[in-house]
Amino acid sequence: MLLMGESINGTRRQVGEAIQARDADFIKQLALDQVNAGARVLDVNGGVAGGNEVDDLLWLIEVVRGVTDTQLMVDSASPEALAAGVEAALANGGATPLINSISGEQSRIDVVIPLVEQHRCPVVGLCLGDEGIPSTAEGRLAVAERLVNLVTAAGLPSEDLWIDPLVLAISADTQAALVSMGTLKLVKERLPVRTTAGLSNVSFGLPNRALLNRTFVAMCAGIGIDGIIVDVRDKQMMATVRAIEALRGEDAYCGGYLKCHRQGLLEARD
Repeated sequence: MLLMGESINGTRRQVGEAIQARDADFIKQLALDQVNAGARVLDVNGGVAGGNEVDDLLWLIEVVRGVTDTQLMVDSASPEALAAGVEAALANGGATPLINSISGEQSRIDVVIPLVEQHRCPVVGLCLGDEGIPSTAEGRLAVAERLVNLVTAAGLPSEDLWIDPLVLAISADTQAALVSMGTLKLVKERLPVRTTAGLSNVSFGLPNRALLNRTFVAMCAGIGIDGIIVDVRDKQMMATVRAIEALRGEDAYCGGYLKCHRQGLLEARD
């Protein structure tokens, strides 16, 4: 399972403050903490209220690249910041960055497809269109199918498209998790892509969110999700992930699981 660290995001209070203060040490430590916890991709988002997103994102990428060559996922709703961030990630070495994200919205397609054509960046694809988020798994699958056609026509192998079925809060819609899992199942059955999601959205507004998040990760893993966008510093979540990897045959001779056991990480309490 590909672990995508979500924590370097300017919408988080401490990260936003560090960006505004140009606190490089804080960002460096946050990057290293995620890598050491098992992240193989680091999301970087410079969106801070009242900030200059292009400058902030470029600064973030430079700082993170100063301590790790872990693959980056450039995350921005701003066309200018997204393009600048991709160029900066490529210029600073390491693996070709992921783009977070494309969707079925025409305005987003117009921004992301040229970047895919030019740089062949893997891309996260959100199952929403100009009419919003479809309420059914079949509707979201239709968006995913369109995204496959778009990115492959732009020269990207279909396996470099990471479809996100979109996870909404069950506190607002008790069927939300079922629709997300239904979408995931259809995508896995019918499309030659990989899958990921920001699964923690499922628990928004509810107590003991960590329990819901861990349980939902395990349920999606049973359907075959390929990666998750998650706070890898959550020790209980990571214990669940290590168990999932062992049970899915992704951990040779259960070596990773046994290593975590010897380190006392499987019984960890945050």
